[in-house]
Amino acid sequence: MAVAPDRVRPKTAADLLGWLERDVSPHLAIETRAIAHGGTALALLGIKDSTKDVDFAFQSRDAFDRFADALASLGFRSRRDFRANPNEVYQRFENPSSIVDVVDVRFPTWNNWRVTPALLKKAVILPFAKLRVVRLDRDAIFLYKTYPLRETDIDDLKTILAEGAPDQSRVIDLFDEQDGIHRSELSEDTTHEPLFNILELRVRFAAALQLLGPVRRREIPRIGRHATRRFQDLRLRRSLGDLTRILRTSELVSWDDIMGRGFGPLRDRLAIPPRKRPASNRHR
Repeated sequence: MAVAPDRVRPKTAADLLGWLERDVSPHLAIETRAIAHGGTALALLGIKDSTKDVDFAFQSRDAFDRFADALASLGFRSRRDFRANPNEVYQRFENPSSIVDVVDVRFPTWNNWRVTPALLKKAVILPFAKLRVVRLDRDAIFLYKTYPLRETDIDDLKTILAEGAPDQSRVIDLFDEQDGIHRSELSEDTTHEPLFNILELRVRFAAALQLLGPVRRREIPRIGRHATRRFQDLRLRRSLGDLTRILRTSELVSWDDIMGRGFGPLRDRLAIPPRKRPASNRHR
């Protein structure tokens, strides 16, 4: 039986660290790196007192499988296996008798966010025997938190801001890096339409900034303006308010239906041409 949402226990940083060291790490024979996300990262950063969600992402399938196997050996059972797109695996593991009772894991991305050297630049590695937990910095977590649009995530954004504004230049650069990755794939043959990723990224970014409210937005004016510009550049017929309501009430959004005939022109306009190979310098 799945754990009911209202029965999920809050976990403190001490709970998480003790569970990772005492329970998880002894079940890993090979060094495994797990990236903490969301409330897990905020708790480990000391920004939140506790978190109900425990989220980890993995860059390799082997690391994902090793962590999943460790959870299984601890009595966790897979309760959800969901793919919002063909490129991303998401599973939820539950064990009501464990102090950490619910764990969400994803591979190789988290809501289509790619792990890049820039994203990891300010990360801290927490070692637990064979387990290496990557704790992202608050700027990266702030940007990640703009994606889900749930009330709890908007509250987390406000909690981060209560500690002080993030580095606005870094947040903007990290956003543009992800946006650029998706745009570069518009000219490639991929299993998932990259334009969907761009639409989700930009609309959610702008929506989250709107949901923060004017008082909080004034604390991060450059980020707010950037989010608005990136949304306006899409030239969508639907308003941001209308799209925000759709995103907050639908688990899967049909961008084909929303875009209609404007899909192809927008795709062509946003595509970044592939880089040309440098001309040969050989002497004739």
